[in-house]
Amino acid sequence: MTAPRFAYVANGQESSLSVYVVDAASGQLRHRGYVPGIPGAASVAMDADGRFLFAASNVNPGTIAAYTINPTSGALTAVAGSPFATGGNSPVSVDVDADGRVAYAVNQLSNTISGYTINAATGVLTPAPGSPSMTGANPLSVTVDPAGRFVYVAANNGPVQTLSAYSIDISTGNLTELPNSPFAAAPGLQSAWVEPGGRFLLAANAAPSNSVSVFRIDAATGALMEVGGSPFPAGSGASSVAVDENGKFAFATNELSGTVSAYTIDAASGVLMPVAGSPYPAGSSPRAVTVDPSGQFVYVTNVGSNDVSLYRLNSATGALTPLAISATVSTQSLPRSIAVSKGTAPVVFRPAFAYAANSAGNSVSAYTINASTGALAPAGNSLTENTPLSVAADPTGRFVYVANANSSNISGYAIDPGTGALAPLMGSPFAGPAAGAGPQSIAVDPGGRFVYTANIGSNNVSAYAIDPSTGALNSLATPYAAGSQPVSVAVDPSGRFVYVANFQGNSVSAYRIDTSRNVTGGTLTSIGAAVATGQSPQSVTVDPNGRFAYVTHVAGGAGVSAYSIHPATGALTLLAGSPFATGSTPWSVTVDPSGRFAYVANSGSNSISAYAITAATGALTAVPGSPFLAGLQPRSVTVDISGRFAYAVNSGLNNNSISAYALDATTGALMPIAGGPFAAGLTPTSIVATGVLE
Repeated sequence: MTAPRFAYVANGQESSLSVYVVDAASGQLRHRGYVPGIPGAASVAMDADGRFLFAASNVNPGTIAAYTINPTSGALTAVAGSPFATGGNSPVSVDVDADGRVAYAVNQLSNTISGYTINAATGVLTPAPGSPSMTGANPLSVTVDPAGRFVYVAANNGPVQTLSAYSIDISTGNLTELPNSPFAAAPGLQSAWVEPGGRFLLAANAAPSNSVSVFRIDAATGALMEVGGSPFPAGSGASSVAVDENGKFAFATNELSGTVSAYTIDAASGVLMPVAGSPYPAGSSPRAVTVDPSGQFVYVTNVGSNDVSLYRLNSATGALTPLAISATVSTQSLPRSIAVSKGTAPVVFRPAFAYAANSAGNSVSAYTINASTGALAPAGNSLTENTPLSVAADPTGRFVYVANANSSNISGYAIDPGTGALAPLMGSPFAGPAAGAGPQSIAVDPGGRFVYTANIGSNNVSAYAIDPSTGALNSLATPYAAGSQPVSVAVDPSGRFVYVANFQGNSVSAYRIDTSRNVTGGTLTSIGAAVATGQSPQSVTVDPNGRFAYVTHVAGGAGVSAYSIHPATGALTLLAGSPFATGSTPWSVTVDPSGRFAYVANSGSNSISAYAITAATGALTAVPGSPFLAGLQPRSVTVDISGRFAYAVNSGLNNNSISAYALDATTGALMPIAGGPFAAGLTPTSIVATGVLE
């Protein structure tokens, strides 16, 4: 069995790699943080077994960043010596042979190609003899045939477009240009791709051709011969092309027309025939396209809308259908390239632990989650400082952080990966010069790099950097002004934006995060004026696809308002139909990991409201049976990583418990879990769940 496992997107403006887990059943990409520090990230490639990832930095002098890929979690670890110099300027494309033996990058401003051998054990790159070497003028793309015998470079020097071809010395990575190379290409040549069978090379051509060219590859010599009827019409501004693993279908992005063209490939001749219904709508300025290794899904990066379009591929016809759960997922800025890894089994999301902050007990309770039933088992209690109101965990499940309102600091803990028990971090509690007064809410960014608190007593937001080794917090700069009485903070899943609900200000403040690795990393910049909400907003959250934000307001007609998030600026726009009805005093809101369902804890009516989210608009529709009974005064609700279980803390007098539910995967309805509610500490006000990937 071949299953997609992880996806990686190179973001040019943010100089980063976005990391996703691929849900092999639905095709959905689930955010798993990001890796900073790839200046001008332009291209990403990996070997067929998904052991190593390579990213080209479009800077001068050029470099290639190399990473090992954790096969279980998808996490990236820099290879020793990375980044590796290309010896040229502005590398814009990188590719690897299927067996991960050699890698090549083209340097656009130097008109050169850099070659490397790859250490099979470590991923270290060793330059090929004589690398870099000259290639066609203004090289834009490099592709390696799957067998590792030939390399092709697409170059476009205005009036002249060429495809240079080379044979590979697999032991050294050295290149020898083939006789009759370079080969003539169509006007507007942008990129080239050798299909997985190694029989044909396909090239995307922008204006004036707006087409896809197909060349037959001579199996013995590597020479190119254009097939009859080539080039084949595409949309306006064709920029990238990809072929599925079986060599049946080809797809081309059309950057100017905002579409993706689909074709069937004649196995004998290489001739392309448009798929019925093609071209299909994509996002703004679609740049790169790939087909997942299982041949079920197609992914297109959109540099104009900072997202990835997600499609299901009809294996019989080649037709594309936008994914039902969400047709897009957010990225960081200028997503230029995407790669998807494969394995013999899909990723499994397994719940691990839950943590509840007990505000009157000055403690945090730990629990293990039964992965089969969702039941909670106590795993110990840890003392906090004064009045812990909010708890959050880093995305890797290593650390827990608690905002202590009355002591105006943060308690930090390390999680025992076996038992879930908490151990205070060295230096905890953390405050520092930028600490605000009365932190009510705490959030960790998806990259596990920063922590933010909403401070009701000082009307501002505090920012902290996380030490990646110890989990300790270091205060960043000075607090950032918010509205009146900020009570809730959330970070969008791409790691670009922060949103804060201002209780007395009846508004949401929005900020952009500096995601760089320099001294300003983690600092915030305001995104214009605060956006009006309903009266007394109490909670804010962002859906896991990064498209919508939801805000509960507890007065003047309780409800939850929905906003669309501008993909470039992060600005919020109120959605039609807002606000949506809730129970009394809706204290908090969360969205399940798939982005299909939203849940609101109604403190005043002792219930949980459940909603189905309309994928296209973000609108909420109550699920059958909603609202669902909870304990007294539920204040916080969370859904575990598997999306199978939900938990709500009940803070009412003498209740002090956690209601646990199983989620109906089809409707989103909640069903009480046997053994619940589960005991908590005194006045629990916040809960978070962690999980692991398998």
